[in-house]
Amino acid sequence: MRYPRFLLIFLMSLLASLPGLSQETFFRNVFEPKGGSYVEVMALCSKLPSTGYAPIRVTLANRTQVPASVSLNFRSESSAAYYRSDGKLSMSSSFSVSAAAGTVSTVDLMVPVASCVKSGGSYGGSSGQQSLELTMFGVSSGSYTQSSNIEDDFPNILMSEPLYTPYASALDAETAKASGSSHGYSGGSPSFAGKFTPTKMAEDWRAYSGYDRIIMTDDDWLAMTPGARAAVLRWNRLGGELQLIAFNPGSTPNTLGISFDSNNGDIGVRGMGHVEIEKYTPPTIDVPAMVSKVSSPRTGVPAVFQSAYLKNDYPGSWGLQNSMGTKTFHFILFILIMIAYGVLVAPVNLFVFAKSGMRHKLFTTTPIIAIGASIAMVGLIFLQDGLGGKGVRAQLMEVSSEDGDNNAYIYQEQVSRSGVLIGNRFHMNDACVITPLPLAQSQWTRLNLDSKTDQNYTINADDKGMQVTGDWFQSRSEQAQLLRAILPSRARIEELPAGESPALLSYFEYEIDILFIRGTGGKFWKAEHVASGKNFLCTETTASDYESFVDSRASLLGNANKERLKALSRRENHFVAVSKSAPMMETFTSIRWKDNTSIITGDIRKAEKP
Repeated sequence: MRYPRFLLIFLMSLLASLPGLSQETFFRNVFEPKGGSYVEVMALCSKLPSTGYAPIRVTLANRTQVPASVSLNFRSESSAAYYRSDGKLSMSSSFSVSAAAGTVSTVDLMVPVASCVKSGGSYGGSSGQQSLELTMFGVSSGSYTQSSNIEDDFPNILMSEPLYTPYASALDAETAKASGSSHGYSGGSPSFAGKFTPTKMAEDWRAYSGYDRIIMTDDDWLAMTPGARAAVLRWNRLGGELQLIAFNPGSTPNTLGISFDSNNGDIGVRGMGHVEIEKYTPPTIDVPAMVSKVSSPRTGVPAVFQSAYLKNDYPGSWGLQNSMGTKTFHFILFILIMIAYGVLVAPVNLFVFAKSGMRHKLFTTTPIIAIGASIAMVGLIFLQDGLGGKGVRAQLMEVSSEDGDNNAYIYQEQVSRSGVLIGNRFHMNDACVITPLPLAQSQWTRLNLDSKTDQNYTINADDKGMQVTGDWFQSRSEQAQLLRAILPSRARIEELPAGESPALLSYFEYEIDILFIRGTGGKFWKAEHVASGKNFLCTETTASDYESFVDSRASLLGNANKERLKALSRRENHFVAVSKSAPMMETFTSIRWKDNTSIITGDIRKAEKP
């Protein structure tokens, strides 16, 4: 009986590893066998992201004498646990890949996925199911579906293949043990991580935007292309957690090419993210300690993960939405119109307009009364709700202080209330991540944690940005979105030689309304109405004034961004500023944004020598 049992265990282990393998290569189709022409579609990560984009690599090897092309249509869906009947979110996108005769074309597609923003209920900790379906046609055709479970109470992690292969089973078992349940109603036991191959990683930060943490060895880090490492570091500065397992005793931030803004014990701080370099003696790692580390909140880091804060931060008391105020729907006016219509179309129409002997007039008067009532209803809707809509926006912007990194790292939150909308299509110039946010249930909201209605979205990339359409903005509704972007910027605040009071120069292209500085030695400074390109002086202020300023601005943001701002505000020799005139990422042009608040932070740099 020993051999059959051993064989059974071996087969179970093999089967457990198959999903990770099958989720990497969608398919490889040979469309011209004689020359070996083929199309290969590969998912670079074996687990789908909670939001944002899934990186898909398409290789079209065309060894024929004519051009070849394929069209790829993707549809992603997310839903609560399968036993619930709540509405689904879907995200559609289309791409085209071509190759000239006798060439090989390799393209990394950033495929938008439906975000996990629906409630998974009280059975287990899974947020629900996610899927990504591909249909391809052209010189070759095929289809494939990738699926994942996303957890609310555990981060969405990527792990490099050299770590994943020997430790995945033990990490999964420890994760299930730590969770205290098998998540039986939510689609199976939780998995610790999805895997990736370090040498095949994307060079676009958006490929990692839907993951909370990336774990790899120091050798894996150095095996990545310089472009992929730069993309991961940008994702990290925007709030991602990077964990490096150092099997080489000599590995340091310098040898790995990573610079820290500051150190918090063994953890390096980079903007809104953190890097941890853990020394291990090869070839073992501490599995329980790793599971405990990634699932436990740390000071200065939001205590929840993307799949959780996207659904929990905004349906409650969200300061930005509260600032927009409330609107009452006047049912009585519509009821009065319906009563008037009923009176006119029946007794008045029958006994006055088309009285006995003139019943044939009903064929004329009835349509006229119906059309009149319809016009009155439409007119009332326009008078009450108006055309277009109004909204408010707030963004948290961190200006990088890292040498050679001339970028601004941005979270933009926005909420709007619409009247009658003509169309729902808009164009975005910036390559960003846009996520629909659930709001508290009301007569105006269409997306909430328990809404039964499906929500359909489309994003298609073009040479000028993104074409966006679908249910992002709907007539007579309240809707909200979270946008994330990394945009080029040389904006900064420079310190000029001066006396006791700091003399500074603003390189921002817009006016800063108010600016606070946390200096060294417990000192705080303040300036107002800081003009672009002009020198200005600061006056000394108190710590309580500084904290009050930060708290009042943080109250506009969702909890995760609120925690990020508070952590950033604790840095010495850094500023926190507010501007009402800073540009924001534009979405639907029919919405009039009546209030824009930009909360900007960064370091005080020494003036560059001429």
